[in-house]
Amino acid sequence: MGEVAVYCDYVLFGKDGSPLAVVEAKRTSKDPNVGRKQVMLYADCLERKFGRRPMMFTTNGFETYFWDDKTSPQRPVSGIFSKDDLQKMMNRRSEHKDLMQIPIDDKITDRYYQKEAIQAVCDAIGERNRRKALLVMATGSGKTRTVISLADVLIRHGWVKNLLFLADRNALVTQAKRAFHNELPNLSLCDLTNSKEDANARAVFSTYQTMMNCIDAMRNEEGGRLFTPGHFDLIVVDEAHRSIYNKYKDIFTYFDALLVGLT
Repeated sequence: MGEVAVYCDYVLFGKDGSPLAVVEAKRTSKDPNVGRKQVMLYADCLERKFGRRPMMFTTNGFETYFWDDKTSPQRPVSGIFSKDDLQKMMNRRSEHKDLMQIPIDDKITDRYYQKEAIQAVCDAIGERNRRKALLVMATGSGKTRTVISLADVLIRHGWVKNLLFLADRNALVTQAKRAFHNELPNLSLCDLTNSKEDANARAVFSTYQTMMNCIDAMRNEEGGRLFTPGHFDLIVVDEAHRSIYNKYKDIFTYFDALLVGLT
């Protein structure tokens, strides 16, 4: 029996000629999830042909859903990811390691409650597929050190490449950047409130207002995207009160990233 031809709407290929993602596009009047089974069929066919399962998108032009059934469940995203972002996610399938087997660096955090907080977040991310966590810690208990140590764990073992630290004042941004530099001196850093020239650094520090302006500029200037939706793998939200989340929720809607709040 001959093979049956299957026609996908869009297939996004990597530099190696293998598919990174497949996209099922529906009319604007339809729910994009109508195409869920269809895009999974396409992914099955591409996996048989190329030996690698692509990630999947369904969209109607207004709503877009993404998932990689090798690593994560379906979720809404702000748009189709760039080739580099998709390649980074594809590489992560083989690079990331079991978070519960990763040692925490005592030079950064040596208090028992800091380690418990880090282990709890790692458990939520690694074992329960959660994408959001909130650390509630008293003043003086080392919130910044704890999140630096968490970032170190996630970076060292392939879960995070690029991170964004958000605060509501320039002084807190400067303070956080200095703390990261002291504890992770090999990590490239950028203070977005001072300069956008180093925006390709691994760790970006910004006020909410500055990042909102960057996102607004992306919408207004064709091809002027400073950061793509999949650029950041981890967003740390300082003083993560409900009012902050509600006021600046466009940031968290635009970026598809693990989200860790500090309060």
